[in-house]
Amino acid sequence: MSKEIIPAGQSISIAVLFISGSSLFMGTSGQSGNSSWIAIIFAISLAVPLMLIYARLHVLFPGKDLYDMLIAVFGAVFGRVLSCLYIWYALHLGALVLRNFGEFSKTVALTSTPMIAPMLMIGLLCIWVVNAGMEVLGRSAKFLLLFSFIVIVLIQLLSVPKFEYHHMKPLLDSGWGPVFADTAGSFTFPFAEIVIFLGAFNVLPAKGSATRVLVSGSLIAGIIIIFVTLRNLLVLGPDILSSLYFPSYVAVSRINIGDFLTRIEGSAAIVFVTALFIKVSLCLYVTCNGVSKLFKLKSYRSVVLQMGLIMVYLSDFIYKDIMEMQYFAYHIYKVYALPFQVVIPIMLWIAAEILSRRKSSKSI
Repeated sequence: MSKEIIPAGQSISIAVLFISGSSLFMGTSGQSGNSSWIAIIFAISLAVPLMLIYARLHVLFPGKDLYDMLIAVFGAVFGRVLSCLYIWYALHLGALVLRNFGEFSKTVALTSTPMIAPMLMIGLLCIWVVNAGMEVLGRSAKFLLLFSFIVIVLIQLLSVPKFEYHHMKPLLDSGWGPVFADTAGSFTFPFAEIVIFLGAFNVLPAKGSATRVLVSGSLIAGIIIIFVTLRNLLVLGPDILSSLYFPSYVAVSRINIGDFLTRIEGSAAIVFVTALFIKVSLCLYVTCNGVSKLFKLKSYRSVVLQMGLIMVYLSDFIYKDIMEMQYFAYHIYKVYALPFQVVIPIMLWIAAEILSRRKSSKSI
């Protein structure tokens, strides 16, 4: 079977939809009220240097993914231990995103349907696309990003008559403390979650496309999240915004153009579903790729069905209810995810730079 290679344009589409994912509907950390958009700008400025570190790893290890890098740098034993941790993180993140969709369906869309049913449908779709290959996922992401972008722009324009600009005053009324707290939350969710993409670095072209993919993806997704956050803030206000589980759905439901253009929140829900489909699919691919590397399987496809069903089952029982899910996402996750997103990758980068310089000095 020939090696899969995804062009940079399709990879950027995957990165944009992956980062925007759940945050389009659940929003980002909201302790800072009407200053939350400032926290997102700070989070983007913190994420870009981290993306450059991730991209540097692709230069140091061309054609290799995260699991190959860990084993090459930290050895067969400790490298596989760290690989197990990243397999769990990818599996857990995919389950968390699926649960976001399940809670949305149970709360808003399909209130009488068991939550496992819509999650299983999305899970089976992700299993199918991952089994078909990353090239299929890349082409799907490119089309879905264009569709999502058109819908987001149209909704933004239709929301303008509902904007209440006094909701942005007074700026920084709670001080800088909540802004910095929201910066940490927005940095780990969603921007630094792109560390999952390192598990798919083997599908990127050999030459330095990782910088373009990661930085461009982060900036484009960041701009989208800022505009969506500002729209929700101007339509709903900071007090209502902080009390909602799915603020984007409520904000879009307020759109009423005349008596003929109403109830268009379903279109916003479609964007949410397409983004989480790409995010869960990438998490599933990275999980299966890690399992295949850990147990030296011939192909990751041999475990896609099993790991996909485990991900769906995990998403069903991992949280008791929507309040527990949101508490974990906004309070515990920023601490839980930091080693996976920052600590281990920086250790890997420093160790890889040292090994690279030793090899170059020996060759000289």
